[in-house]
Amino acid sequence: MKVSMKIYASSLSKLLIFLMIALVSINTGCKNKQKEAEKKAAAERAAKIAQAKTDLQALLADNSKSPEELERDLARIKAMGLNDPEVNALIRQVEEKISKKKTEIAEAKRKAEEEERRRREEEERQKPAKLSLNDYFTRIISASSANEANNYINDALKLFASPDTPVLIAIGVFGGEKDYDKPTTIRKYLEYLKDQKKNLNNIDNIVYDSNGKIKELELMRKK
Repeated sequence: MKVSMKIYASSLSKLLIFLMIALVSINTGCKNKQKEAEKKAAAERAAKIAQAKTDLQALLADNSKSPEELERDLARIKAMGLNDPEVNALIRQVEEKISKKKTEIAEAKRKAEEEERRRREEEERQKPAKLSLNDYFTRIISASSANEANNYINDALKLFASPDTPVLIAIGVFGGEKDYDKPTTIRKYLEYLKDQKKNLNNIDNIVYDSNGKIKELELMRKK
Protein backbone atom coordinates (compact mmCIF):
# COMPACT_ATOMS: atom_id res chain seq x y z
CA MET A 1 0.00 0.00 0.00
CA LYS A 2 2.83 2.30 0.90
CA VAL A 3 4.52 1.48 -2.40
CA SER A 4 1.34 2.28 -4.30
CA MET A 5 0.99 5.63 -2.58
CA LYS A 6 4.60 6.45 -3.43
CA ILE A 7 4.00 5.55 -7.08
CA TYR A 8 0.81 7.64 -7.13
CA ALA A 9 2.57 10.64 -5.54
CA SER A 10 5.42 10.34 -8.04
CA SER A 11 2.99 10.18 -10.97
CA LEU A 12 1.03 13.17 -9.65
CA SER A 13 4.24 15.12 -9.23
CA LYS A 14 5.28 14.32 -12.78
CA LEU A 15 1.85 15.32 -14.06
CA LEU A 16 2.01 18.64 -12.25
CA ILE A 17 5.47 19.31 -13.64
CA PHE A 18 4.20 18.46 -17.15
CA LEU A 19 1.23 20.76 -16.74
CA MET A 20 3.49 23.57 -15.52
CA ILE A 21 5.80 23.05 -18.47
CA ALA A 22 2.80 23.03 -20.82
CA LEU A 23 1.40 26.22 -19.29
CA VAL A 24 4.78 27.92 -19.57
CA SER A 25 5.05 26.79 -23.18
CA ILE A 26 1.55 28.03 -23.99
CA ASN A 27 2.21 31.34 -22.25
CA THR A 28 5.50 31.71 -24.07
CA GLY A 29 3.79 30.87 -27.37
CA CYS A 30 1.08 33.46 -26.76
CA LYS A 31 3.65 36.07 -25.89
CA ASN A 32 5.62 35.21 -29.01
CA LYS A 33 2.48 35.48 -31.16
CA GLN A 34 1.63 38.79 -29.52
CA LYS A 35 5.14 40.05 -30.16
CA GLU A 36 4.91 38.89 -33.73
CA ALA A 37 1.55 40.66 -34.14
CA GLU A 38 2.93 43.84 -32.55
CA LYS A 39 5.98 43.58 -34.77
CA LYS A 40 3.79 43.15 -37.83
CA ALA A 41 1.53 46.08 -36.82
CA ALA A 42 4.59 48.26 -36.19
CA ALA A 43 6.02 47.31 -39.59
CA GLU A 44 2.69 48.07 -41.27
CA ARG A 45 2.43 51.42 -39.48
CA ALA A 46 6.01 52.27 -40.43
CA ALA A 47 5.20 51.43 -44.06
CA LYS A 48 2.06 53.59 -43.94
CA ILE A 49 3.98 56.48 -42.40
CA ALA A 50 6.70 56.17 -45.04
CA GLN A 51 4.12 56.08 -47.83
CA ALA A 52 2.22 59.02 -46.31
CA LYS A 53 5.43 61.07 -46.19
CA THR A 54 6.15 60.22 -49.81
CA ASP A 55 2.60 61.15 -50.87
CA LEU A 56 2.62 64.39 -48.88
CA GLN A 57 5.98 65.44 -50.30
CA ALA A 58 4.62 64.69 -53.78
CA LEU A 59 1.62 66.95 -53.08
CA LEU A 60 3.96 69.72 -51.98
CA ALA A 61 6.00 69.39 -55.16
CA ASP A 62 3.02 69.12 -57.54
CA ASN A 63 1.85 72.55 -58.77
CA SER A 64 -0.51 71.21 -61.41
CA LYS A 65 -3.31 70.13 -59.06
CA SER A 66 -6.23 72.34 -58.12
CA PRO A 67 -6.99 73.12 -54.46
CA GLU A 68 -9.93 70.71 -54.66
CA GLU A 69 -7.71 67.88 -55.92
CA LEU A 70 -5.13 68.60 -53.22
CA GLU A 71 -7.86 68.59 -50.55
CA ARG A 72 -9.18 65.26 -51.82
CA ASP A 73 -5.73 63.59 -51.70
CA LEU A 74 -4.93 65.14 -48.32
CA ALA A 75 -8.23 63.93 -46.84
CA ARG A 76 -7.31 60.36 -47.82
CA ILE A 77 -3.99 60.62 -45.94
CA LYS A 78 -5.53 62.31 -42.91
CA ALA A 79 -8.19 59.58 -42.71
CA MET A 80 -5.41 57.07 -41.93
CA GLY A 81 -5.04 58.73 -38.50
CA LEU A 82 -1.31 58.08 -38.28
CA ASN A 83 -0.67 60.90 -35.81
CA ASP A 84 3.05 60.90 -36.61
CA PRO A 85 4.92 64.18 -35.88
CA GLU A 86 6.64 64.28 -39.29
CA VAL A 87 3.43 63.35 -41.10
CA ASN A 88 1.50 65.99 -39.14
CA ALA A 89 4.12 68.62 -40.05
CA LEU A 90 3.83 67.72 -43.75
CA ILE A 91 0.02 67.81 -43.51
CA ARG A 92 0.20 71.37 -42.18
CA GLN A 93 2.47 72.35 -45.06
CA VAL A 94 0.03 70.93 -47.60
CA GLU A 95 -2.86 72.75 -45.87
CA GLU A 96 -0.88 76.00 -46.08
CA LYS A 97 -0.23 75.34 -49.77
CA ILE A 98 -3.95 74.75 -50.39
CA SER A 99 -4.86 77.96 -48.55
CA LYS A 100 -2.26 79.95 -50.49
CA LYS A 101 -3.41 78.47 -53.80
CA LYS A 102 -7.04 79.35 -53.04
CA THR A 103 -6.02 82.92 -52.21
CA GLU A 104 -4.03 83.23 -55.45
CA ILE A 105 -6.95 81.87 -57.52
CA ALA A 106 -9.42 84.22 -55.82
CA GLU A 107 -7.10 87.18 -56.41
CA ALA A 108 -6.57 86.22 -60.06
CA LYS A 109 -10.36 85.92 -60.51
CA ARG A 110 -10.88 89.32 -58.87
CA LYS A 111 -8.28 90.94 -61.14
CA ALA A 112 -9.82 89.29 -64.22
CA GLU A 113 -13.29 90.52 -63.26
CA GLU A 114 -11.93 94.01 -62.60
CA GLU A 115 -10.16 94.01 -65.94
CA GLU A 116 -13.34 92.85 -67.69
CA ARG A 117 -15.34 95.59 -65.96
CA ARG A 118 -12.84 98.24 -67.05
CA ARG A 119 -12.88 96.87 -70.60
CA ARG A 120 -16.69 97.10 -70.76
CA GLU A 121 -16.63 100.61 -69.32
CA GLU A 122 -14.05 101.65 -71.90
CA GLU A 123 -16.16 100.16 -74.69
CA GLU A 124 -19.16 102.09 -73.41
CA ARG A 125 -17.13 105.31 -73.30
CA GLN A 126 -15.97 104.79 -76.87
CA LYS A 127 -19.46 104.11 -78.20
CA PRO A 128 -21.03 107.08 -79.92
CA ALA A 129 -23.69 108.74 -77.84
CA LYS A 130 -27.17 107.41 -78.54
CA LEU A 131 -29.18 110.22 -80.08
CA SER A 132 -32.86 110.82 -79.56
CA LEU A 133 -35.18 111.73 -82.43
CA ASN A 134 -35.10 115.36 -81.30
CA ASP A 135 -31.29 115.21 -81.35
CA TYR A 136 -31.37 114.06 -84.95
CA PHE A 137 -33.79 116.86 -85.91
CA THR A 138 -31.41 119.41 -84.35
CA ARG A 139 -28.30 117.96 -85.99
CA ILE A 140 -29.92 117.75 -89.42
CA ILE A 141 -30.94 121.42 -89.43
CA SER A 142 -27.56 122.53 -88.05
CA ALA A 143 -25.40 120.31 -90.28
CA SER A 144 -22.53 122.16 -91.91
CA SER A 145 -22.98 120.34 -95.23
CA ALA A 146 -25.56 118.34 -97.17
CA ASN A 147 -23.35 115.32 -96.81
CA GLU A 148 -23.34 115.60 -93.01
CA ALA A 149 -27.11 116.16 -92.98
CA ASN A 150 -27.61 113.07 -95.16
CA ASN A 151 -25.56 110.98 -92.71
CA TYR A 152 -27.81 112.11 -89.85
CA ILE A 153 -30.90 111.39 -91.95
CA ASN A 154 -29.71 107.84 -92.64
CA ASP A 155 -28.99 107.26 -88.94
CA ALA A 156 -32.35 108.74 -87.92
CA LEU A 157 -34.20 106.46 -90.33
CA LYS A 158 -32.87 103.46 -88.37
CA LEU A 159 -35.24 104.45 -85.57
CA PHE A 160 -38.24 103.87 -87.86
CA ALA A 161 -39.94 100.74 -89.11
CA SER A 162 -39.70 102.10 -92.65
CA PRO A 163 -38.60 105.27 -94.48
CA ASP A 164 -42.29 105.56 -95.41
CA THR A 165 -43.46 105.67 -91.80
CA PRO A 166 -46.33 108.19 -91.71
CA VAL A 167 -45.79 111.57 -90.04
CA LEU A 168 -48.86 113.56 -88.97
CA ILE A 169 -48.42 117.27 -88.31
CA ALA A 170 -51.11 118.97 -86.21
CA ILE A 171 -51.24 122.66 -87.04
CA GLY A 172 -53.57 123.47 -84.16
CA VAL A 173 -56.53 122.46 -82.03
CA PHE A 174 -59.92 123.82 -82.99
CA GLY A 175 -63.08 123.03 -81.00
CA GLY A 176 -61.21 120.39 -79.11
CA GLU A 177 -60.16 118.63 -82.31
CA LYS A 178 -56.71 118.61 -83.87
CA ASP A 179 -56.42 119.99 -87.39
CA TYR A 180 -53.70 118.23 -89.40
CA ASP A 181 -51.56 119.38 -92.28
CA LYS A 182 -51.16 117.11 -95.29
CA PRO A 183 -49.64 113.73 -94.16
CA THR A 184 -46.04 113.04 -95.12
CA THR A 185 -43.42 110.33 -94.53
CA ILE A 186 -40.43 110.41 -92.21
CA ARG A 187 -37.96 110.48 -95.09
CA LYS A 188 -39.70 113.45 -96.71
CA TYR A 189 -39.92 115.24 -93.35
CA LEU A 190 -36.19 114.77 -92.67
CA GLU A 191 -35.37 116.01 -96.16
CA TYR A 192 -37.59 119.02 -95.46
CA LEU A 193 -35.58 119.76 -92.28
CA LYS A 194 -32.34 119.52 -94.26
CA ASP A 195 -33.59 121.99 -96.87
CA GLN A 196 -35.32 124.47 -94.54
CA LYS A 197 -32.62 124.46 -91.82
CA LYS A 198 -35.31 124.92 -89.20
CA ASN A 199 -37.85 122.84 -87.30
CA LEU A 200 -41.27 124.37 -86.73
CA ASN A 201 -42.72 121.34 -84.91
CA ASN A 202 -42.47 119.53 -81.59
CA ILE A 203 -42.86 115.79 -81.12
CA ASP A 204 -46.37 115.20 -79.77
CA ASN A 205 -46.71 111.41 -79.89
CA ILE A 206 -44.71 108.35 -80.98
CA VAL A 207 -46.15 104.90 -81.69
CA TYR A 208 -43.78 101.89 -81.65
CA ASP A 209 -44.11 98.45 -83.21
CA SER A 210 -43.29 95.11 -81.52
CA ASN A 211 -39.64 95.48 -82.53
CA GLY A 212 -39.29 98.86 -80.85
CA LYS A 213 -39.26 100.74 -84.13
CA ILE A 214 -41.36 103.87 -84.70
CA LYS A 215 -44.38 103.06 -86.86
CA GLU A 216 -46.16 106.40 -86.52
CA LEU A 217 -45.01 109.89 -85.57
CA GLU A 218 -47.26 112.80 -84.63
CA LEU A 219 -45.92 116.35 -84.49
CA MET A 220 -47.47 119.55 -83.18
CA ARG A 221 -46.80 122.97 -84.76
CA LYS A 222 -44.86 125.21 -82.38
CA LYS A 223 -46.77 128.23 -81.10
